[in-house]
Amino acid sequence: MKVVLASLPAFGHLYPLVPLALALERTGAEVVFATGEEFASRLPARAVPGAEESWSFSDATSEIARRVEHLGKAASDEGLGQTLFVELCAPHVVDVMTGVLERERPDLVVFEQSNVGAAMAAHTTGIRAFCLAIVGWGRQWSTIYETVAAMVHAPVAGALAEGLIDPHPPFLADVDATPPFPTMAMRPTAWSPDGPVQPWLLEPRRAPRVYLTMGTVFGSVDLLRAAALEIAGSGCDVLVATGPGIEPSALGDLPAAVHLEQEVPQAHLLPHVDLVVHHGGTGTVIGSLANGLPQIVMPQGADQFWNADHLAAAGACRIVPPGAPPGSIAAAATALTTQHAPEREAARRLGAVIAAMPSPDAVAQQLQATLTQPR
Repeated sequence: MKVVLASLPAFGHLYPLVPLALALERTGAEVVFATGEEFASRLPARAVPGAEESWSFSDATSEIARRVEHLGKAASDEGLGQTLFVELCAPHVVDVMTGVLERERPDLVVFEQSNVGAAMAAHTTGIRAFCLAIVGWGRQWSTIYETVAAMVHAPVAGALAEGLIDPHPPFLADVDATPPFPTMAMRPTAWSPDGPVQPWLLEPRRAPRVYLTMGTVFGSVDLLRAAALEIAGSGCDVLVATGPGIEPSALGDLPAAVHLEQEVPQAHLLPHVDLVVHHGGTGTVIGSLANGLPQIVMPQGADQFWNADHLAAAGACRIVPPGAPPGSIAAAATALTTQHAPEREAARRLGAVIAAMPSPDAVAQQLQATLTQPR
């Protein structure tokens, strides 16, 4: 079996595909990633361009930010999703992906949910396809896929894929929207490229350890610096991952308890910290829970408010919303770094729910079996 896994060129869109890709390889399948060329060296399998060489996902997000600033309160989340993924992203993907599929002739395409250009290419080339969810399937996604189906003259949205691989545990699921595809659950599994864990994390603890990240899109110098100062001021050692767009030096002088890195092997360092402070991206939420870690969530956009609300409802995090008064992060860090914090026990309980979900290996075997059956 040969499988092409297609993603928009962005960390949070691409990395959720990797555990399934590795599981497919363990079944003997040949795996090819189709994404931005800049990610090829980070991946554990062959990669081909899955979007126009001159285009980046940041071009689309910058345009969305410009439109939001222009429209103000008139901008709606549902309309922005359609604009971002159908209008601004798909045209830079669909022709390139059509060429990839015609050259590679895979047995199967697995495209991440937002990469609707890959869904269009799979449909027009007649290659069997599955969609992998990277955010909860809210109502806007049904609208997006209905639009895409009409664009490629598919009779219904459900004709764009044979199934939805959903790595969202029940406590993060959207019960108000039903995907147009049959759903198979898959255990969300953290992955990051191999790399050394910072040596100080391997030494005996002198204070609670906190990992601070705002992901690869939503970080800002002012936000990271303010949060790092509050966390350090609460008596913790803090590792800050600034992300690919921010040089660590931009945060200026900080206390010795603050350790700055631009990128870190997140999946490998989480077992060595006591608390995670972040934006609420699904990958960081899931990775933290898998390690039984409580969280402070500072949501900024996308699905982050949804994740924060559901995580808080389950008792596993505290939310520090935009505009919270100074000292809010420090107070939450002090509370959550105690061994008996109820959020810690809730995180372990949710981690056990995740562990009970079908593994990527089980899903890979299910995909193999699907290809032996007629459509």
